[in-house]
Amino acid sequence: MKFIPRIYYPHPLHHGEQIVLEKTIAHYLTTVLRLKDKEQVILFNGLGGEYSAILTLDKKKACVSILDHTPISRESPLQLHLGQGLARGDRMDTVVQKATELGVMSITPLITKNCAVKLDDERKEKRLQHWQNIAISACEQSGRTEIPAIFSPISMLEWCQQPFQGLSLFFDPHSKTPLNSFSPTNAIRIAIGPESGWDEQESAFMLKQGFASATLGPRILRTETASITALSILQGLFGDFA
Repeated sequence: MKFIPRIYYPHPLHHGEQIVLEKTIAHYLTTVLRLKDKEQVILFNGLGGEYSAILTLDKKKACVSILDHTPISRESPLQLHLGQGLARGDRMDTVVQKATELGVMSITPLITKNCAVKLDDERKEKRLQHWQNIAISACEQSGRTEIPAIFSPISMLEWCQQPFQGLSLFFDPHSKTPLNSFSPTNAIRIAIGPESGWDEQESAFMLKQGFASATLGPRILRTETASITALSILQGLFGDFA
């Protein structure tokens, strides 16, 4: 089967419309992917489904002509919300990318007591935009039709107190409760600690807020591995990995 690139285009799309592509998208299609005139592409705007289109090239611009809309969804029936203790550099990037591929609905970076990453307001904004771009690329690659929400970093205490209808979990290497012991549900939020783990007071606070502690097995996992593992197991138990 021939590879057909998928492009996120966050604007209204309509059958029969011709769109002049932005320079960055045009460069990606023509220079990075080396697409030729009249080749097929797929567009999606995060509002549902995807659109088949034909690329048209000339010396001055690149355009796409929208052919039709396919009302397809590859979103998981399980609503997964990830609270991720802030991790350094590429580890956080890995979490955002893989969590998006695994179908998470939202990601909130958490500022914790043992967090080694310090962000001022300017750096928070830059990192947020960076993570959003990673999530968009992961959706383009994985076939998702909706972009997960990436929220600005907040304190772990504040995130835990936000109202939530569903199962709330945090992972503790001392817990003896496996994920398959929980009853099926369609909404789960999970808290993953930073590289140095949870502080004892944080664990106690989560328990008071109605979170249940769970284990990911007998071995200590890196923070990015824990996120990927937890999301994969939950999709297998309650989502669409069955």
